[in-house]
Order: sequence, then C-alpha cells, then structure tokens
Amino acid sequence: MHLIEALSKADSIAIAGASPVEGKVGNTILKNILTWGFKGRIYPINPKYDVVLGIKAYRSIEDLPQAPDILVIATPGSEIASLINSASKFGTKLAVIISSSMEGDQNALKSLARSKGPRIIGPNSAGISLSSFDLHASIEIPPTKGRVGIIAQSGAVGGALISYLADLSSGASFFFSLGNSLDVGVEEALEYAAYDSSTESVVAYVEWVREGGRFLSSLKLLRERGKPICILKGGRGETSIKAASSHTGGIASDYSIFKAAVNQAGGYLASDIDELAEVCEVLRRIKIRGKGIRPLLVTNSGGVGVIAASFMDEFGIKIVEPSLIEILPQRFRKKVKLANPLDLGGDSSIDDALEVLRNEEIKKEFDISVLIYVPTAAEGPEKIGNAVKNASKSFSLPTIGLFAGAGSREVMKQVSSHIPVVSSSSNLARAILALEKSA
Repeated sequence: MHLIEALSKADSIAIAGASPVEGKVGNTILKNILTWGFKGRIYPINPKYDVVLGIKAYRSIEDLPQAPDILVIATPGSEIASLINSASKFGTKLAVIISSSMEGDQNALKSLARSKGPRIIGPNSAGISLSSFDLHASIEIPPTKGRVGIIAQSGAVGGALISYLADLSSGASFFFSLGNSLDVGVEEALEYAAYDSSTESVVAYVEWVREGGRFLSSLKLLRERGKPICILKGGRGETSIKAASSHTGGIASDYSIFKAAVNQAGGYLASDIDELAEVCEVLRRIKIRGKGIRPLLVTNSGGVGVIAASFMDEFGIKIVEPSLIEILPQRFRKKVKLANPLDLGGDSSIDDALEVLRNEEIKKEFDISVLIYVPTAAEGPEKIGNAVKNASKSFSLPTIGLFAGAGSREVMKQVSSHIPVVSSSSNLARAILALEKSA
C-alpha cells in the first residue's frame, strides 16, 4: 500500500498517549487536532483516563468502536511494537510515531508496514498535517493552509518552514515530519506530493536518501507534473554529515553527488531555510520560464538597487538598459536617467514606482519586473501594502518584491499577499536564475 492510498481518506484518528496534562506531547497533539478543526472522529487512547479534553477515551486500540484511518503514537518506546501490531490487525492505514526511541524488531515492523500496513511515518516524527482534511496532528505550530507540500527529516526545520511560508502569505497543503524514516522515506513522500491535487510546489529538508534511483524518479515526476521542488540538504561537509547521521540515524550522501542529482532532475537546491521558502514561492507563483529572462529593477534607493544588480551580474543574469523614456512617469522624465536599476530617487513615493510597473511599455524590453523599495517615514507598511494591493492586478509583467530598511519585514508580510517577495538581493538573483533554469 503506497502512502497515496494510505492517505486517500482521513475520517478518523486515534492518539495513543493522549493526555489532559498540559505540556505532554499527547496533550499538544490532541489540542492541535481540535484547534485546526478536524471534522472526523477522534479517539484518545490512554488507560489512565475516561475522558481527555472533553472526548471519551479508550484503554486500547481493540476497545475502539472502529479502525481509525490514522494512529498517532506518543507513548514510551516499549509500547510501539504492540500498538503497530494491533493497528495492523484492526485495519489502520497509517501510523505516525512521535516517540524518538522504540523497542522491538524494527525490521519486522518495517516488513509488516510494507505488506499489510499500517504504513509508518517516524519514529522521531513531529507529526503530520493534511490541509484537505483539516488535520494537524503534530507538535509543531499549526500552519496556514495553502498549496505547498512540506517534507522534512527534522521536525524543527519543518516548523521553521511553516513559519517562513506564513510570513510569505503562503501555507501548507501537507506537512510530513519523516523523522528516522523506518518505513516511509523522502522518496515516497515526494511521490505523494506529485499526485496530491492540492499541492502546487514542494519544499523539502533532506539529510539522507535511502533509494537514490527512486529519489531521482520522484523529482522528475514532480517536474513533469509542473510542480517546483526545492530542497535544502542537511549534511554538506564532514562535520554536518556526522551531525545528520546522529540526528536521524541515516547515512548522508556525498553533497557533490546529491547536488548533481538534484540539478539533473530539475530540482532547486537551496543553501538555507529563507532561500528555500522564498525561491520556491517565486517558482510557484511566477509562471514565466526561459533562458535570458530580462529583469527591470525599479527602486527608490540607488544603493540597494546597485547591490541587487551586483548579484545579478554574479549569477550571470543579463541586465539590459531601457531605451524608452515613456516608461517613466511624466514628472521624472527630465531628472531621472534611464538605467537599470531604474532609480527614481529617495523623494519618490511607492505610487511613483508602481506607475512604472503598470506601464505597458516595459513589456517591449523586459520579461519580469522587480520592485526594490526602502520604506520611508512618510510611508508605513500599511500604506505600501494597500498601494501594491490596488496596483498589482494591473502590473504589466510578473513582479517580485524586495524591501529593505526599517519596517521592511512588516511590508513583506503586507505585500506578499499580492506579489511574491524575497528578503535579500542574493535570494532575488537566485530566484530569477531558478526561473531560467527551470525552463
């Protein structure tokens, strides 16, 4: 049974180790399930309690009125094997093991999962989210619901990605914290993403890969189905490879081989979490592809514009000079030099920059536009956000936002609902280069 089949429906969930005690893992998971609005049947399992958080509790899986589709295990490691075996006999399709350690014959459990089920995520998982089922069975903060699949071999990195995407006005279609990947590995999780109709793109934190050929095939499948896949590799040198091995118990492959494989399969390889989230959002939201994309940089800051252009040069992105004076607002035509970056000056306003971006003439010489803006004391985040909101639907070209200076993080949050944004000039250049390479 493939993970796709195991998660074809989620009408019921059981939480082994559910607890009314604040701070307990089983308490956090059950609270998150309730908070996120899961509409299916919920079965707390704990022999110590008759009721947990207002819901009838059961002593064991065998006492449940029906087989739960999903079983979350937050119990001591000594109980896991017995719970998995009971779930197998009962017909449960997926077990998510939160516990970091487990006792018993793990090879036997893996064989059972692959033959009869339930399929297993974990151990050492932070849980899962499935937006299409309103289910957040995890210890991590609830994500914003969206169209991005999150796959992580670290629960904390997955939690960080949830937060980053929320700041970019984006969210998760699903979240899988794979942990030690006793059964379900990153390869199968990527296959799930390829066939999941609610997923448009995927961000993945990967420390190790079990099946290299299947991993490559899953990346190619995502590319064929038009879903950008962006990966952050944990373990890129001797020290970090040792740390990755200690973390999840896997063997982190040589980074140069991994990098070549991802590039060959058409994936994007990021170097940090912010780059992973921001570049993938640009790839998801901007559909233009092709070699030699010509960006027009429009700014109110000559310095920040020069920095951005410097990264473009470094990454081999061609910067062409505009030739049509008509792209400038009338009052700037005598005092602003036509150049790229197009610096309107510190006394310009957000409305001036947006007027350029709405000008149909820029389509004659450019393929994509970039709004590089430093908020001033006269223009707060709300004003800038509202201005971009009102103008964005009439932009002549696909547009990326880059903001710097005081209040820029708040501006990013306001603006990202309307255009994709990046937090640095380097991520801007990487995103445009990724658009070129993904053609």
